[in-house]
Amino acid sequence: MNRFEKHGVMHLSASTLNLWVSQPARCLMKIADKLDGSVGASAWRGTAVDKVVTRKLQNPELKHDDLTAEAERLFDLESKQSKFEQPEAKLKKERGDLGAFIKSATDYYEGLGEPYESAQGKVTTMLPDVPVPFIGYYDLRLGEKVRDMKTGNAVSALSYAHARQGSIYGYALKRVPVIDYISKKGVTSFEITDVDYHIRQVQIAAKSLEIALSYSDDILECCQLVYPDLDHWMWSDQERETAKSIWKMEGATDE
Repeated sequence: MNRFEKHGVMHLSASTLNLWVSQPARCLMKIADKLDGSVGASAWRGTAVDKVVTRKLQNPELKHDDLTAEAERLFDLESKQSKFEQPEAKLKKERGDLGAFIKSATDYYEGLGEPYESAQGKVTTMLPDVPVPFIGYYDLRLGEKVRDMKTGNAVSALSYAHARQGSIYGYALKRVPVIDYISKKGVTSFEITDVDYHIRQVQIAAKSLEIALSYSDDILECCQLVYPDLDHWMWSDQERETAKSIWKMEGATDE
């Protein structure tokens, strides 16, 4: 049994590995099953847009107003089910922006003219020197490319985290990976041409996580190798309290 499996990690994902790179304390808490899984309004917006844009590609006759209404329904459902309290102004803004994001994406993909093949497909692959498989779900396969949609502000460069994610999908499917950054004003796409480089970075990051997990059979002892950044926006109030307990910060205040 390898160190991942010893801690119940039977597979890795791009999101888990990227969390390890950016927020190692949260990653180890996730492995310890100490995160509540809450996400905010930006994530709900992204999920809703992904789903209705996919529906449009599958059913070209669908109208923009109907797609927006469906996205609003999905957003409202996520909001009701979430434990992550969001300011009312934030909820209103993200919900109100859905139509603009949907129009940007549907106009862009219709203009590409690449044939729709599939969406939300499962990817399972082994990487050299990583003892557990990577499992993930790509957003779209259009023509010879596998694409992942990211909604948010306009960007000018591909992020390393997204390059790692896309490269895993491209490596597994033997397709050219593309990251589509969808903003309210349009779409900026980046084709990942250096997949081998980013796969090596994935391997290096996975090895560093494996080394951390080898520190102890007790995942909470492994947590002591890192320290949580409780100022980061990703933490819910409950997660902060849990982190304070793990890292013996019970006397900390939130001044």
